[in-house]
Amino acid sequence: MAYSPQPSALWLPAQADQLEIQLLGKFAVMEQNKKHHWDLTFNAVYEAWKMTLAANYGNLYLLHLKALKNGVLLNYQAIVWVLPEGCDCDPTTLLSFKELVV
Repeated sequence: MAYSPQPSALWLPAQADQLEIQLLGKFAVMEQNKKHHWDLTFNAVYEAWKMTLAANYGNLYLLHLKALKNGVLLNYQAIVWVLPEGCDCDPTTLLSFKELVV
């Protein structure tokens, strides 16, 4: 079984099959490819959690996703920060991306 965050009142389960969550997973893979010259192909987010931050700081999303690397489907964990609408900066930022050993 994949790693799950420690039970906490801060991280709440999110519906992994929602379009917004799948798009955040795709964004995470694209950013990882761009920043580190990887060649991953996004497959799907299969688990997701959401943390609501203080007012005007948006949300953090912890995603467990699958992506192809050299033809092999592997598991990854990404943390994505999404700022609220109307901010003057980049609204979505990849904070962390790592392979999960299952």
